[in-house]
Amino acid sequence: MTRHVLSLVVVLVSILVFPYWVYIPVLFIAIIITPFFWEGILLAFLIDVIHGSGMEVPFSLASPLALTALVALIVLLPIRENLRAYV
Repeated sequence: MTRHVLSLVVVLVSILVFPYWVYIPVLFIAIIITPFFWEGILLAFLIDVIHGSGMEVPFSLASPLALTALVALIVLLPIRENLRAYV
């Protein structure tokens, strides 16, 4: 639980303070390291709200970064299950 909260705080501070080439890798590292870090999707939406993606897709309901975070979380689910079986 503390890893979850610490990851959330670190990513949130990096989004608010650092440039994009720092906070996007920090977000994906937190998604990889922290189990079930579904807050990463909400943080990706926060990035889109604060900084704007600059993409003018008229019927896009989600930001590309949030969709990428969702795909990363879904891809990591079976990988984590396989790793837990060996540990």
